[in-house]
Amino acid sequence: MNTIKNIYLGCCLLLASIAATASPIIDLRSQATVNQEQLIAELISADYILLGELHDNPHHHEARGRLIAAIASKKYAAVVEYLPSGSLVRWTGSTLQSLEQAGFSAKAWPWKLYQPLFEAIRVSGFPLYGSNLDRSISKTIFSGGPIPAAMESDYQKSVLSIEAKRSLEKDLIDGHCGKLPAQYLEPMFRVQRLTDISMAQTMMRHSPAILFAGNGHVRNDYGVPQVLRSLDPSKKRMSVGFVEEDRRNPKALAELAKLYDFVWITPGIERPDPCATLHFGKSESSK
Repeated sequence: MNTIKNIYLGCCLLLASIAATASPIIDLRSQATVNQEQLIAELISADYILLGELHDNPHHHEARGRLIAAIASKKYAAVVEYLPSGSLVRWTGSTLQSLEQAGFSAKAWPWKLYQPLFEAIRVSGFPLYGSNLDRSISKTIFSGGPIPAAMESDYQKSVLSIEAKRSLEKDLIDGHCGKLPAQYLEPMFRVQRLTDISMAQTMMRHSPAILFAGNGHVRNDYGVPQVLRSLDPSKKRMSVGFVEEDRRNPKALAELAKLYDFVWITPGIERPDPCATLHFGKSESSK
């Protein structure tokens, strides 16, 4: 096993050095381009590392897989969005089988995209925990129910600033193509916040920890880092957003500097217009 692991890590480091040329990493605090070794030196000084993604971009999962191989010298807990809170993966079969036993859905999180990341986590030896909000809580919130008692205190302690609240509300509306009915905004806002609190709570239980989640969850203004800053301010956090080439310009980087500590820029992908088929309730053609 050690021989296989060493070969895997060696290959990943070689691929990382090749990929770094085409996929720049920007330290948003200084707007300077850094290499992977410099990024790693910053990350491993933190108690909490947060690595974002665009869910459908394979370059982001591959890059994070290589990054995990490079920082495996320090033992972290891996915390992921793709498994329910409270789950622990036990590697008893293939990687996919082991994940599915812990509640992973290869339909919701396409295995072809996520396999490089999970294989790297498995080889790293990091324990792997789920952190996503329990669906029963989401249903309760959308039904007008209360915030769970176990989360109420942390919800109140991590209240967003007015500016951050507006940003989250705008992103929820824009993320639903401007079609989000007004009555859905407040429950969706609460679910987003409770999801970030669930992720932060899991990280704090298993510190030091690395979170793998969408870019929205690793934002410094209204994401998991904001919760960690509110609940565990003495611990150091580092957030890395993963974006595509169209964000590689001074204006975009200045905006990203408000959200992340670093940004990793990869090639983009072609994707269909997500707004073309988004409807709430029955479409006009079905009425």
